[in-house]
Amino acid sequence: MTVLDVRKLVLLREVGARGSIAAAAQALNYTRSAVSQQLSALEAETGVALLDRGSKRAELTAAGRLLVTHTERVLAELEAAQAQLLGRDGRVVGELRVGVPLHEGPALLVPALTRLRGRHPELRITLHGVAPDEGRQTVRLGRLDAVLAAGYPQVPEARVPGLYEEELVSDRIRLAVPPGHHLARGDGPRDLADFAEEPWLLDRTSRLGRLALHLCADAGFVPDVVSDIGDMQAVFGLVSLGWGVALAPDLVPDRPGHPVARIPLKGIGPVRHITLVVREGTLNSPPVAALLPAVREAADELRASGAGEGGARGG
Repeated sequence: MTVLDVRKLVLLREVGARGSIAAAAQALNYTRSAVSQQLSALEAETGVALLDRGSKRAELTAAGRLLVTHTERVLAELEAAQAQLLGRDGRVVGELRVGVPLHEGPALLVPALTRLRGRHPELRITLHGVAPDEGRQTVRLGRLDAVLAAGYPQVPEARVPGLYEEELVSDRIRLAVPPGHHLARGDGPRDLADFAEEPWLLDRTSRLGRLALHLCADAGFVPDVVSDIGDMQAVFGLVSLGWGVALAPDLVPDRPGHPVARIPLKGIGPVRHITLVVREGTLNSPPVAALLPAVREAADELRASGAGEGGARGG
């Protein structure tokens, strides 16, 4: 019986996630030809085609996707076995690589990680900036061990295999408009349709941008998008200068020197759920097992301060 090589299976999974052999090779610091040769050898071992090489994106075949599904389980079991071996003496050592999304990430993660570092001085913690919509795949592919990620119930996403997510806090989403905007008078909510003629700032490729498009469609209009910049601090700067309006989660802080008004939306109440994402196989590893309670404590403190569960206040 031929036992499949786990390293080749990892290459196949990487190609499926990256969309091309070249991108997978670059991510793993291999040459393109080396990756291609390894995948050809894997196809010879399995006796089936795993890649559609006629596609520009080197897409996985049905057999390739099936094999990647099993690969996720194999990797999770191997990682779980390693975690149990490392945890036998009760020490929390090694390295914990944590992805921190810009702006709202530090408010939740940094207190937790500072507490964790004090409790376990032998644990090396490194912080890495991540784009809001890239964190899950980065953890899945082993580049990071944990990351904060966001989800929007109105625009559900397919579950990423091999990951465990724990919800920490939720914040409401309001509409950021220029200060002094005529629709910002008073504290009451407004219909989203009232802003149908306004220019909009949204990134169609982001989850928050897709939420904005979804809500606008439900309100009966297509937004006039004048900027697809996704960085929320840049967005707040543009809103403050009168370039347009944008959806903004409450936990994203205002940009200093660029005030905006945040308006609740009538009859919608969109929210964002913030989760901590780790690989399923690492749940019992000493670093991740120590991280989870520390982050839960920080989330409890954030909620108690009124900054979570829809209690945050914008400028």
